[in-house]
Amino acid sequence: MKASISDFQKNCEKIIGKLTEECIDQFRETKDDVTRIRYMYDVAKLIPLVPQETDKCFKFAEDQKNLGNKHFAKKEYGRAVQCYNAGIIRCPQESVAERGLLTILVSNRSATNFELHKVRKVLDDIDYINEIGDYPSHLKYKLWLRKAKCYDLLQNKRLAEEAYSEALKWLKQSGLPGNALEAKIKEIEKARGGECTVKSQQIRQDLIPSFPEERFEGGCEFLAANPKITVCQDTYQGRYAKATEDIDTGTILVEETAFCSVLDKEHALTNCQNCLASVELPIACPGCADIIFCSTRCSRLAIKTFHGIECGTLRQFYEFGPSVNCLLAMRIVSQKPLKFFLEKRNKLKDYMRDVCKKNVVRKKIYRSDDYDNVFFLCRNEPLRKKEELVHYACMAIYLLRLLKQGYYFGESCDDSLSEDEQFIGGLILRHLQILQFNAHDISELQNCHQNDEKDKLSYRSVNYENATIGAALYPTVAMFNHSCDPSIVRYNIKNKIIVRAIKPIKADDIIYENYGPLYTVDSREKRQEYLKKNYWFECLCQPCIELWPLAQEMKENVLRIPCKTDRCPYVFVVQEQEDPFLTCPYCKNVTSLMPYLKGLMKLDKILYDAEHHLSLNQIENALKKFVQALEILYKYSRPPHPEIIKVQRRICACMLHFGNKAFDYKINFNN
Repeated sequence: MKASISDFQKNCEKIIGKLTEECIDQFRETKDDVTRIRYMYDVAKLIPLVPQETDKCFKFAEDQKNLGNKHFAKKEYGRAVQCYNAGIIRCPQESVAERGLLTILVSNRSATNFELHKVRKVLDDIDYINEIGDYPSHLKYKLWLRKAKCYDLLQNKRLAEEAYSEALKWLKQSGLPGNALEAKIKEIEKARGGECTVKSQQIRQDLIPSFPEERFEGGCEFLAANPKITVCQDTYQGRYAKATEDIDTGTILVEETAFCSVLDKEHALTNCQNCLASVELPIACPGCADIIFCSTRCSRLAIKTFHGIECGTLRQFYEFGPSVNCLLAMRIVSQKPLKFFLEKRNKLKDYMRDVCKKNVVRKKIYRSDDYDNVFFLCRNEPLRKKEELVHYACMAIYLLRLLKQGYYFGESCDDSLSEDEQFIGGLILRHLQILQFNAHDISELQNCHQNDEKDKLSYRSVNYENATIGAALYPTVAMFNHSCDPSIVRYNIKNKIIVRAIKPIKADDIIYENYGPLYTVDSREKRQEYLKKNYWFECLCQPCIELWPLAQEMKENVLRIPCKTDRCPYVFVVQEQEDPFLTCPYCKNVTSLMPYLKGLMKLDKILYDAEHHLSLNQIENALKKFVQALEILYKYSRPPHPEIIKVQRRICACMLHFGNKAFDYKINFNN
């Protein structure tokens, strides 16, 4: 991957190296993104594009079918599915013969899953075959018989009876000789009248999801945010989220569908290109072998929108190595028709005039699917050096040319730019600037066998890791500011983001998320360096101002006890043998330690129960106990303290298990 990124960077640097000082000075004088695209196009178009190509191969697909059949005969079902999957992804779909081979591969995969008692997956594959068409007529009775047996397993007698009848009907058209035909009829009648031999427990895991989604209702103004949240703005912090009422630990603060989402190169053939879910049984793209889908529905949606443009271009994108944000900047465009943006052109110009006049552009209802809200996300334009935009313009032009190659503009010439193409190029350049500060990772839990101390200090257990699989843009979450001691934890369900409180939040408190560095594991110097380099600000959060220690430097026997006076900010640092009555230097009131120490004594039983639930993989029950423990910790003490950190990490671990998981992920906290 590093070599690919280096290739793209080298090409950009080579192009920029062709510019004279006079050219750079002229570029600095440009006033808008469209002009920058127009100015740079003749130079930046020298970055090479390769012709659209496909990795589809009939011979490869046929070989994988035969290899899968050998594994199936040996009852090596896992290997058989892998072979069928590989063949399905690369099987061409242009001719009847090619689609016929594809349906055989899918049928064989469904037969394998039937042996594994994954009945839902069997039925999904049969639906996939029907959507492809061109399945050999003389074999259709096999599909109907398998379908009937699945409905038997699901105890749906009506659908099972209908499927058995269809199996008999197609069997008569199979062309089997007399004796073989009679034997098959007897086999079907026997199955029809027999009892299910597979126990319901064997299909249980195929039918029941790990965790139900919680009910969430957004606010009237910010539809994706909790009604107890508002968004404020000032000259120093920009826009930021604030609580209007007290919010309990664990509360869902935001539930937001991505305006746009993409997969990284490493997960293009393991996750759905449309919804980003982990895929066990891929649905193939008809035109390329570079991506997969989880369902025919996702396939139709993607091909109708962004993948109809990107099909055949993603391979060179992945191999050339631009960042995932580049793909996201392009997909913001490719997921909408050209007409959508052209109709907005004048409206966006009016908005820009209002911004130049210092008028705040803010709608009464803030929607996650409204492009206008994306357009005005922070890009730190006053802080950005104009010469830096030379590099961004090169990237934008490369992405624009990929769109041209994918016929986004219809027939188009690579040598020049139309007015519409210049406008879209300007939007892509703006998207790149926006995404630098507003894109979020999308992640899923994956099995992990590493076991080192650094992993234990982050949100990773010895048997799993929360791995990044792609990126997305969430217009509501993008307005949350950073703290090295965040108020929230976030996880994904497919390409949706869920944001939940990781501590009690008081009314009027700013609700902070985290941009990467945490005070528990990263030194203040390291955090400040990272944030200045990537987000262009000096962090003034509480851990940075008060110089909180790292988790490994904290002492268990040192407590931070709040003054008993409401709204008094003073915190007593209490060690062993401390006087039980302490006088606050601010409000002069005396605080007795005994109620606080007595309250904290409740933790032992609660945390014991929480860990017990966790050892049994009872995630929801464990989470309730950990949340209860954290509420007690915040009532009777203040961070930083090792116990608060430990409990918050456990809460994070539990919440992450409500989100995306690789299809082969196994929950196991008993270690």
